[in-house]
Amino acid sequence: MSKKVGIITQHRVVNYGSVLQTYALQEKIKDMGYECEVIDYYPERFTPLGMLKRIKNKGEKFQKSFLIRNAARAIIIPSYIIRFRMFFKFLNDYIDMTPKTYKSEKELESENFDYDVYCTGSDQVWNYGWNERIEYPYYLAFAPESARKISYAASFGPKKLTFTEEEKIKIQKYINDYSNLSVREQGSYDTIYELNGKKAEINMDPTILLEKKEWEKLIPKENVVSGEYILYYSLGQDKENIELVEEISKKMKLPVITTRYSGRNELFTNFKRIYDVGPVEFLNLLSNAKLVLTTSFHGTIFSVILNTPFFSINADKDYRRLTLLKTMGLETRNINKNNMEEKLKNAFEINFENSNSKIKNEKEKSIEYLRKALEIGE
Repeated sequence: MSKKVGIITQHRVVNYGSVLQTYALQEKIKDMGYECEVIDYYPERFTPLGMLKRIKNKGEKFQKSFLIRNAARAIIIPSYIIRFRMFFKFLNDYIDMTPKTYKSEKELESENFDYDVYCTGSDQVWNYGWNERIEYPYYLAFAPESARKISYAASFGPKKLTFTEEEKIKIQKYINDYSNLSVREQGSYDTIYELNGKKAEINMDPTILLEKKEWEKLIPKENVVSGEYILYYSLGQDKENIELVEEISKKMKLPVITTRYSGRNELFTNFKRIYDVGPVEFLNLLSNAKLVLTTSFHGTIFSVILNTPFFSINADKDYRRLTLLKTMGLETRNINKNNMEEKLKNAFEINFENSNSKIKNEKEKSIEYLRKALEIGE
């Protein structure tokens, strides 16, 4: 009888990378011969209601400008409604979730799960800035003390975090319960070592566990957008980044497509916003782009996996993306306002053969880690 693995990760975040990395880890574990289920942990902040509260807070930041406030809401609210619908469809079609949804740590603790292995999945599960608090379920606090616990490519996020003494004691306890620890980047490795003295293994994001051809099976054959374009994918609202994208667009004489509203700095750009884009449509847009410009980790890694020409904006300020580019031998794909002119001269000259070889090596290393982590005690 095959073992059963329960994954907890941020699959409910309306974010392409979050759901696609969940899919990749789930599929690879199943491919290795295990039953696999994603624990449907769904705290309020990930729900439509939680998102509406965030929109209200964003609106309050614009109180001084009636026009900007209402223009922003007119864009944000419809886009979120569309995005939730598209993401729910992907989860229902592709993710094997628990029959029950859990909205709190208490609900998780009261459940009698039957997993042989509990796995903290990837993405910024341990980043209290992104999560708006320390989320102890992602440290498997709800799992029985005797249970086997592992992590795969978990992340504390792009910047160094500080913890109170009380937080340190709790996190140290939970981390000590893991039989196998895997993180996604050097910064997360350093945090684990500083907290516990444990040496985690650094593994790449789960998305590399699937080959390019496996991702291409998901991509709709009909292009979402016809013609040549730049895909701009960012989770932030940095005015300097938006101005950089506008400048590149002018120099390359290419229109800019974006799938999400990135704040008021984007309101008066000529970007074409397309909101009815779920995870598979996003892969379609990215794979068919003439050029990808991104500040996102997953925007960067999917460009590498799908061999799409790209630049990762200010990657040197984000050790997640910097670690990725260094590992792939693609440090030259870091772009900023100071080096833009020089970088654009070689915009489409990328040695993907080299990065493909490196992905293969990292994939083999990661699968070997998973194999050992899942087979302990056999």
